[in-house]
Amino acid sequence: MIVPKHRILQIFAITYAPGKDAASRYSEVAAMLGIDAETVAKIVTESMEYL
Repeated sequence: MIVPKHRILQIFAITYAPGKDAASRYSEVAAMLGIDAETVAKIVTESMEYL
């Protein structure tokens, strides 16, 4: 399944909750999109480098 980077980042943003760690959010996004958590982590990390 091909998932655009912006879609991964959008879903990562809406999974925010106080006290929730990044690993939990990666897993949650991965489950929602049907991809692996490592891919989510890589996309988010790469995107944060530009901020």
